[in-house]
Amino acid sequence: SSSFASMRDGSLLPIRALASSSAPPRSRLAGRSVMEGIVRTPRKVPGVDLHAVRGAQAYMPNDNVAEILKGLKLDRTFFAERIRPEALQLLAPEAPSDALAKTLAAEKSGRDAQKDSIRRTRRKLTVMNVVPTKVADFDIYLNQAVMPVLAQALDALCRQVARMRGHDGHLYDPEVLARFNPLTWLGQQLLRTHPRCARTPRRAALYRTFKDWADWEKGRRELLRRRDEISRVFNGFMLRGVVSNQTVPSVLVAIDDTLCLEGALKNSEEIKAALRGDFSFTRDPQLSARKQSSQEGLYFEEFWYRLGTAIMRHDIVRYSLILRGEARRKEAEAELAEWKSKQALAEAERQAEDAEKRRLTSQYGTLHERLSADETIRSILEDGKILTGDDVREGDVGFEHEAPPSGPHVKLLAEFLSLLGLVKDGGDDKAGEDDQVVRTPCASRGGTILRPSTKAHSHSKPSESKDANYWDDHLAKAWGVLQRIHHAELVDGVVDGDTLKQVLVPPVGFNMLKAKVEYELERQQEGGKHDSDDEKEALRLPKQTKPTKEQLCRQLGMTMTRLDWLHKLFESYLLPDSDDPNAAPPCCLYPECPASLKKEQMRALIGEVEPNLSNAAFDARFARIDKDRSGLVEFDEFATWVHSSDVRVTGAAGVQKMTFEELAARYEEPLELIEYLHSMFEDQLPDGVEDCYPEEPVGLPKMEAFYLASLIIPGLNKKEFEESFDFVDTSSRQKGYCDFDEFIELLDLEKLPAELRQRYSEN
Repeated sequence: SSSFASMRDGSLLPIRALASSSAPPRSRLAGRSVMEGIVRTPRKVPGVDLHAVRGAQAYMPNDNVAEILKGLKLDRTFFAERIRPEALQLLAPEAPSDALAKTLAAEKSGRDAQKDSIRRTRRKLTVMNVVPTKVADFDIYLNQAVMPVLAQALDALCRQVARMRGHDGHLYDPEVLARFNPLTWLGQQLLRTHPRCARTPRRAALYRTFKDWADWEKGRRELLRRRDEISRVFNGFMLRGVVSNQTVPSVLVAIDDTLCLEGALKNSEEIKAALRGDFSFTRDPQLSARKQSSQEGLYFEEFWYRLGTAIMRHDIVRYSLILRGEARRKEAEAELAEWKSKQALAEAERQAEDAEKRRLTSQYGTLHERLSADETIRSILEDGKILTGDDVREGDVGFEHEAPPSGPHVKLLAEFLSLLGLVKDGGDDKAGEDDQVVRTPCASRGGTILRPSTKAHSHSKPSESKDANYWDDHLAKAWGVLQRIHHAELVDGVVDGDTLKQVLVPPVGFNMLKAKVEYELERQQEGGKHDSDDEKEALRLPKQTKPTKEQLCRQLGMTMTRLDWLHKLFESYLLPDSDDPNAAPPCCLYPECPASLKKEQMRALIGEVEPNLSNAAFDARFARIDKDRSGLVEFDEFATWVHSSDVRVTGAAGVQKMTFEELAARYEEPLELIEYLHSMFEDQLPDGVEDCYPEEPVGLPKMEAFYLASLIIPGLNKKEFEESFDFVDTSSRQKGYCDFDEFIELLDLEKLPAELRQRYSEN
């Protein structure tokens, strides 16, 4: 009975309704004064019928959640009926008509089918992207966040009004009924039942369920919006314009890996059945009776219809999973950008080293000519004289076998040792730290002492010795390093004919000699060990290791599934052993033991991937990829070829152009050469037109491009140029024009003039 207040007329009023009323403060005070009057007045209060109180409490339960949820039926049907159907209608895949399939089969093949697929994809996306994504999915947000709360509040309001107007209306104070405002009551109810404030398990479970349904529905729409990305993955598996039925599962795996969906797509049984053409899971008689194509492969339109139909009719991927995939892709892109930055720094260091090597080789070439022309050096090589540094005068013993200890020949040898890094320009040597005579180990004997020259004793300062061009102790110790490298019988710093012949290598072998010197100096600093086996192993040229498949995927931006598919395709064109008919089928154990294809095999293989590639374009690209002129192509080179084709084909679909640095890396040419060619390309444009490549490229007409290419490569064959131009023009941004990257594709950079190549060449 404490839940009710007795009024003066003997009626009962719920205290909860009185306390929760939205009356003004004055009315509330009046209510409190009435209550206080009831308590303080000593008059007699009529008795309370306990059975009537219990009956009244039965009509006024404290928790109506069960009744509200039961009456509303807030289930998946309730959610689906309030989703805006226009959003899915715009994204729904269209069934390929029989006429379209016949046209694609009869008229389109290879690159043409791939171009048409890309063009239809762009046209479809133009329609799909009219409405921004956030606005297009606003109905899902309303169903998730507003609809369950609002439906409960409206139901509760209706129940409250029914009670107030029904047989329970006499339990309410007339003043309370008079000032009742349904909008105010509804607003308070919305605040009390908001998901952030709801603490009851039933309401919390309801809101979680609506959130899950919204996650599935938004994931469905988002996956259908990824048609462009899915199309690019599909085109990567095309052979002669179609994807074979056996390759379709690999395409599905590649799509899942590309979008980072954690197997939600590739492990879906509904998706697998739909891609096989089995629509029985939809329970749609029209789809189940749909006649399937008898072709050995799928065009993208048929593939997309099957995939999209399964996506629309089943919960395949959550939107939260797509967002996690996007986050992982961004992380991978950041790691790739960091890796590319490190590669660019390493490439810059390599180019600097190559430039330094070219400079030293050029200097050595001039020095080699001077050494070969010097009479004293020739006498050491041909007449058996030696340079000890001793000041032997005429009449002394052995004078006829001694070369003068000073003179131009000593200066030439000092320059030679300086180029090798054995002595510094200031005259200090790197072979030893002190200026005294040291005992140096010998390769075949116990040891020997470098003999100081007479003049070396008479001159105490190294600078004076250098000015006088004497063969002193510094130069002798440096020469001893060369004797040790060439395993001389005696390491004594004496220049004899045998060692000099081994040391004066042709200019092409200077860098190898310098590498041996650097290794010997490092070995001495580490302790001076003399293990001949280790020494031979260290002096061996570093082996060129192939990048692993994981590294290839990262460099080329491919999924492992597609790379494995390309590897199987590569292996299928390997020739069996003609000498042994019973031998096992050939295989490519890349990267440990990579196999290779000959030019004709490569032509047949590329004919599957790029059937419309002309012979001239194939020969030009094969010559570019076959750097060692062996006529063989290994798997990583084939994958790079396919990747370059992907960049050119998808370039028309809005993919960003390659930068100058990326072009230089792709064609393995100096960046300065690429920039020089771009300056010539820009000069060929009309006056006032500026090529802001790669952000805003400007195309060059076909005839202007041929004129410029003829200037760069004299004697250019016009027929071959036109064939190459027609091939590039199939995927060009503007028909009849070529951008700078496409112009580079037209050039055979191996035929650049010698003076231009010498100016920008890299070794």
